[in-house]
Amino acid sequence: MIRLRNVSKIYPSGTVALKNVSLHIRPGEFVSIVGQSGTGKSTLAKLLFAELRPTKGEVIIGGWDVGCIRSWEIPLLRRQIGVVFQDFKLLPRKTVAENVAFALQVAGVGMRRLKEVVPQVLNIVNLAEKADRYPRQLSGGEQQRVAIARALAHRPKMIVADEPTGNLDAIHTQEIIHLLKKINLFGTTIVLVTHNRDVVNALRKRVVTLDHGEVVSDEEEGRYRL
Repeated sequence: MIRLRNVSKIYPSGTVALKNVSLHIRPGEFVSIVGQSGTGKSTLAKLLFAELRPTKGEVIIGGWDVGCIRSWEIPLLRRQIGVVFQDFKLLPRKTVAENVAFALQVAGVGMRRLKEVVPQVLNIVNLAEKADRYPRQLSGGEQQRVAIARALAHRPKMIVADEPTGNLDAIHTQEIIHLLKKINLFGTTIVLVTHNRDVVNALRKRVVTLDHGEVVSDEEEGRYRL
């Protein structure tokens, strides 16, 4: 599903964000990528959904080589990957349903399919009754659930969640993590990028720890030790 081989990422400024990272994530896994700020977590996430390309090494996602992928192929790759961000990235003038539908519309999905998929994903995140509300009318946790519904709209094989609970309180954090675990049970691979020690230790899932751009530990049912 996901394989990184000796991956390094050096920004134009000379900053080394990742250094010789090798990693294999199997289909259906739930993996937490952890580390302090500036250790390369977000850079790794951006490589996984082809926002960045590696300076050296290989990033293979579902058979696609991110380092060699053509620009026109990137949208095809991203249909296999759902992305959830810390700041939700919802369109404020669109309703909940319209935000989810928009992700499909830009990919050319027809109205008949929209009417089928949007209610399905809103049911998964328990927001069907708020389909006609706007983001400003929702709590932070509800906004993040909309973002997750949008990420699910293409039925991706993988979800990359980059600090998805960073703006949420403890109760809403638990809701989002519970939802990601539920989605994982459907067979979707989850890559959770976080600095939240309590979340990671409660999950009891695989934990990959980065420090200064390098993998310093990779443990099944691991803990956040730094």
